[in-house]
Amino acid sequence: MERVKLRRRGSCLGEITLRDQGGRTEVRASMEDPGDGLYRAFLRGEQGELMLGVLAPEGGVLTLQRTVYTRDIAALGRLEEGEARQSFPFRPAGWRETRCPAQLFRSPFFQVRLQGMGRAWWRREETLLLLALPAEAGRPFPLECLFCLGRLERVEGEVCVVYAFQEEEPVLPP
Repeated sequence: MERVKLRRRGSCLGEITLRDQGGRTEVRASMEDPGDGLYRAFLRGEQGELMLGVLAPEGGVLTLQRTVYTRDIAALGRLEEGEARQSFPFRPAGWRETRCPAQLFRSPFFQVRLQGMGRAWWRREETLLLLALPAEAGRPFPLECLFCLGRLERVEGEVCVVYAFQEEEPVLPP
């Protein structure tokens, strides 16, 4: 098993462990949760870097576990360290609560999918409408058809999936 430090802005906040499993390597990363947004973990070596994925919050710690091809790690050369990079910073304030997010849209496509969704939050940023839907354990993923365009963010104390829309067209959140 190999271990490398996981750094954020130069400070060591955790570690990445690598366990060889033949042609694949089990990778585990964990670090303290600074509570200020979403982070992605990268593994750096002499020859380049490999993005490992998003660190998920779990009990005050950000964690990631996945299996990658050993050849992809070997291509990095001698491993130096891991790096946690903030993807989406926490941006407080400006959210307005709604009990009927379907009313924010004219499109029947979104009206149907948001009908009965319950509580949500929204705000405008320039020409964008940002919609935050609670992501509750044991419940279906909100707006599953757009899951790849959502980002996790804490809104009004709740973990939510935030989607961005420009003229009712889904876009990547800022």
